[in-house]
Amino acid sequence: MKLLGASLVLLVCTRLLAQQADSLPAGQWTVFHNERYGPAEKNTLDILLPASPAPSPLAIFIHGGGFVGGDKSEAFTGRVDDVLFFLNRRIAFASLNYRFLSSGDSVGVGKCLDDITTALQFIRHNAARYHIDKRRVACYGSSAGAGSSLYLAFHDDMAVPGDTSLRGESTRLRCAGALSTQATFDILRWQEFIPGLRESVNAAKDNMLNAIANFYGYPDYPHFQAAGDTIPQRYDMLKMISPDDPPVYIMNLQRDRDVKTLGLIEHHPAHAEVLDEYLKREHIPHTVYVRSDSIQSESAISYPVRVFLAEHLEEQASSRR
Repeated sequence: MKLLGASLVLLVCTRLLAQQADSLPAGQWTVFHNERYGPAEKNTLDILLPASPAPSPLAIFIHGGGFVGGDKSEAFTGRVDDVLFFLNRRIAFASLNYRFLSSGDSVGVGKCLDDITTALQFIRHNAARYHIDKRRVACYGSSAGAGSSLYLAFHDDMAVPGDTSLRGESTRLRCAGALSTQATFDILRWQEFIPGLRESVNAAKDNMLNAIANFYGYPDYPHFQAAGDTIPQRYDMLKMISPDDPPVYIMNLQRDRDVKTLGLIEHHPAHAEVLDEYLKREHIPHTVYVRSDSIQSESAISYPVRVFLAEHLEEQASSRR
């Protein structure tokens, strides 16, 4: 039933695009549905390819859900305007699934990020089949997908030198977009820049610390404590930032800055603000939006993420790395 539901969503999306796109008649794109990039059930992606004489740039959407839920079909329900915009610009569009965190696994978020990285490398490895320009690839997403996009944008290239399989493909991006993001997946660092969080953590110490341990693949905080100084740093995007990183777009429009409710910390405006500081320090081109009197929703932003990504993807490959 889940597979049928996802197929119907994609079918409805393609019909909706055909109805809306005056300059892109029906049949002017090719759909690859549930392409398998790995052995796990969740290792699938959808990719829509515009008719184009030259290989197309590619925008990849990574869904949110806290690494415990969500589906690639979210791109074809909540972000149809993005899909239409990209296809009209002859930019290919992909949306991917990945494995989730699960109780008792010993890998934690690393499993999710490895899947996302593999999906990127898989698409690049099959660039000729998909008729895409693998030098011009962007990733963007919301929540967990936003942080994952920043992880790819700031991480050193994870390509294995000399490997002729997909693992030899570059993981570097042309640009990235992060909507309702986290600044770092080193959750312990959030206390450094979110006002009042340290006090809230102390008030709910056991539950909070055990949740952090689970995020990294440990059953509880006592088991995780010895690795607390090393494991989280593997996923600290702030420490990965360097002057050669690509342009990024960041949008955290959460209204509430009060962290007495711990559920508000993952998308706190301070994540965007600390990213702004780090990116300015390294002179990396970026655009940042937080909530203000004039901007209280994504629709109020005159420079949406899709325009930012398209502008950078449409630059000639020789003009950047």
